[in-house]
Amino acid sequence: MSEPLNRSRLLFALAVSVLLHLLLAGGLRSFDHERLPDERTTIRAALLAPPAPPPPKAVPVPSPVAEAAPAPVQAPKRPPRPRSPKPEPVALPEPEPEVPSQPAPGDEPATTDGEHGDAMGDRELLDRAIAKGALPDRDETATLTPQRALVSEAKLEFDVFRGELAIGETRYHWVHDGSDYQMDQVTETTGLAGLLKPLRVEQRSTGEVTTDGLKPLRYVSRATQGKATEEEVVFDWDGNRVMLRAGTKQSDHALTAGAQDMLSLWLEIIWRAQVGGDFDFTLATGKRYTPRWFVPDPALGSLDTAVGRQLVRRLQARAQPGDNQIEVWLAPNLRWLPVLIRFTDRKGDVYDQRVRLIEYENLSLRAGTAGASAGTTAPFGDPVDPPPRYEPADEPANPYLR
Repeated sequence: MSEPLNRSRLLFALAVSVLLHLLLAGGLRSFDHERLPDERTTIRAALLAPPAPPPPKAVPVPSPVAEAAPAPVQAPKRPPRPRSPKPEPVALPEPEPEVPSQPAPGDEPATTDGEHGDAMGDRELLDRAIAKGALPDRDETATLTPQRALVSEAKLEFDVFRGELAIGETRYHWVHDGSDYQMDQVTETTGLAGLLKPLRVEQRSTGEVTTDGLKPLRYVSRATQGKATEEEVVFDWDGNRVMLRAGTKQSDHALTAGAQDMLSLWLEIIWRAQVGGDFDFTLATGKRYTPRWFVPDPALGSLDTAVGRQLVRRLQARAQPGDNQIEVWLAPNLRWLPVLIRFTDRKGDVYDQRVRLIEYENLSLRAGTAGASAGTTAPFGDPVDPPPRYEPADEPANPYLR
């Protein structure tokens, strides 16, 4: 009984073992064939294909554009510029300086004023004023006449200082038609000085304007306030005599050519300064008839005024000992009108007239308004306000002080 059972069991176990081997062999084959070879190889081929095409496409696109651009630019630049056979960076900056260098000769004044205003000298400013018509050309000074040199009408106002103390004001007004002139001046004390010592003096000068200069006919000075002495000067050009009167005192003198009074002298100075050089004439007041010698500074300077910084030329009127000394600063850009007048009396006291208003033709400069812009456009060296006394290093000989 035990033998058949063992044989049947053995056969059953063998059959089960064979069946298991068959099932295992078939399952492994189907698993290896579907997963490993098919799915994994397909995925790897899809991932490696996209990155390969972009690198070759990106490299050829920029390279032909960059190489083709410089070729036409270098070709036209090199023929006109044989001295610079270098590439494009060297050829481009060279034509740029050539463009301003060609129009520069015709536009030198504008370029100099804009780029080198601080370094511009008084000579350049004077040339610019001549070009704008503010001054007569230097070639025409030989034929310059008072009719051309003097504005037909002008109004000037000055504040009067004794040292740095304001004590009054002075106003000038003149008109001329080329043959006759009339000039008026009013001087009066103001402020505290007006309360302590009221004074108002009115002056008038009338005469002729000739090609040789001013020929005053009558000068009168009257005080409407205070105790100033009335003065009068009468010029007799036909009889070559001049009559002086101060109060009740009178005197008579021989009339010299070019003689002026205390008002006409300003018109004479303005036009004679434009001619240039030293000049002299005899000055008549109601009390004295004495010569004056006018010496201009050799160079132009600058001055800060209430109507702006101005180009100026200074003249000093030398006088005999005992006479009042006069200095005047004229502004060439303002038709040579005075912007500062200084009197030094016989006692040594100094009185300054500092301009606050200038009106002539179509121009009006007033302290605190028009002068603000003028002071910022013309830096002409060191300003002097008030200017020092006129003390030249080499004093020219004065024939009236011998």
